[in-house]
Amino acid sequence: MSQHSGFWFGSDVEILFSGWPLGHGYFQFFLALVLVFMISVVAQMCAMTPMTTPKMAAKSLIPHAALHGFRTLIAYLVLLCVITFNAGVIIMVLFGHVAGYIGLTLYLKYHYPAPVATPSADDAKA
Repeated sequence: MSQHSGFWFGSDVEILFSGWPLGHGYFQFFLALVLVFMISVVAQMCAMTPMTTPKMAAKSLIPHAALHGFRTLIAYLVLLCVITFNAGVIIMVLFGHVAGYIGLTLYLKYHYPAPVATPSADDAKA
């Protein structure tokens, strides 16, 4: 595998693991792109969710620390994918972030709609 000095297209890239999918054909490269897409969707959804609540109990510190570690791991995996400088991988990361944002936003809008403001009694009299 040769070093590239900028963005490039091609399937001869190593993503996350040494030797994978390099030399395993286009199907393995496609699976690697799907994996990159899914990791970036999860990274975006993790980034949009709040970590703490205003009244967080002390006993929930360990689960929150584990969640923070998971979020950091996912963010670093996306970073490692991007530093391959393969344009296809970077496009999949961008598409994954957009899909994660749209998916979580639509989920929240559907399952937790914003309350509709009702007119007060004073407004009804006017």
